[in-house]
Parts: sequence; C-alpha cells; structure tokens
Amino acid sequence: MNLVVLGATGRTGRLVVEQALAAGHTVTALVRSPEKLTAGHSNLRVVRGEATETAAVSSALEGADAVISTLGGKGSVIADSTRAIVTAARKAGVSRVVVLSTFAAERDRLDAGTRLLTGIGMGAMLKDKSVGEEMLRRSDLEWTIVYASLLSNGPVSGSVVVLPEGAKRGLSQKISRADVAAWMVQAATGVQHSRHSVGITG
Repeated sequence: MNLVVLGATGRTGRLVVEQALAAGHTVTALVRSPEKLTAGHSNLRVVRGEATETAAVSSALEGADAVISTLGGKGSVIADSTRAIVTAARKAGVSRVVVLSTFAAERDRLDAGTRLLTGIGMGAMLKDKSVGEEMLRRSDLEWTIVYASLLSNGPVSGSVVVLPEGAKRGLSQKISRADVAAWMVQAATGVQHSRHSVGITG
C-alpha cells in the first residue's frame, strides 16, 4: 500500500515511516523540512509542504491508499491539518485516515486529578485536537482516532492493549512510541476500527 505520513519528522512519525517501509509499504512523507527525514529508502517519497495547506496535502495524496497523521503542535495545527486532510482526501478518493491523539483528550475517562493536571498543562492543545477530531467524525472518511497513553521511547513489544469502552485512563499507563507506530500502520492497512475512536496502552 501507499501510505501518506503527516508528522513524519516527529518522534513517533519517524517510527511510522520506518515500520511502514520495513513492512513493505510505499511511504509518502509530507514534511516542511525534508533534510530532517534521514531515512533513505527506494520506497520513500518525500514531498515538501505544510500539512495545514490543502494543496500540499493533495500533492502528497496522489496515488495514496491511506493517511497516517502523528501531527502535533501549537495553535490550530490539528484543526487546520484535519480540514486539509478531509478536503484533499475527498478529491483524491482516499478514504482511510488514522490519526494519533492522546489519552488526555478522553476527558470523561479521566479521574478528577488527572483531568485537572492535563487541563492546566495541555488545555490549548486539547481544544485544538477536539476541533480536529470532530471534523473527522462529521466527515464521510473511514477514520480511526487513536487515544494513546503516555508515550515512552522503548522498543516494539508487540503487546498493545486496546482498552474497552469506558475504561478509565490515567498517568500511570504508558506505551512506547514504537508500539503506537506499529499499531497505526496495521490500522491504516486494514478496516478494523474504522469510524471508531480507540484507546491503546502498553
């Protein structure tokens, strides 16, 4: 499959690129600074551009089968990039979109203390994510929103746990970026969890 990766130069995005290539997929990475993407591979196509701009996303989506986004940042980057993804995906006929979010966005699953702490430290980012995620839910795309636990830099363990509906989330739960990357690649290449939000932990 041809997988488009947004956020490919980030700590989790780099692992998505590496694992997708290792699994035999073709990867198109849309990045602002191609020189930051050190992975050289015959199946890697690098497109320079902003993930918040529809024209750039449309260029990256040429011939694509699915999109994986591990984008993060300040301001309205998630809302703006989601708007670009939805518009470009419809034009390109790409339906499968998998995006990385955070456990802290599942406010109703947090205890009072964790809700307070994450609200203080992540309030603006959570608002941006909420806007972007609502856009995905209202779209006709085959989206999956991944609510990952606190991210660590450990290796792939292969022991990702998909949490049941309503399961409580907390700061004690962790998962490696490598496990998140592997799970997202698998999700993007299949139909399981389509049009669902999924909580995962290690």
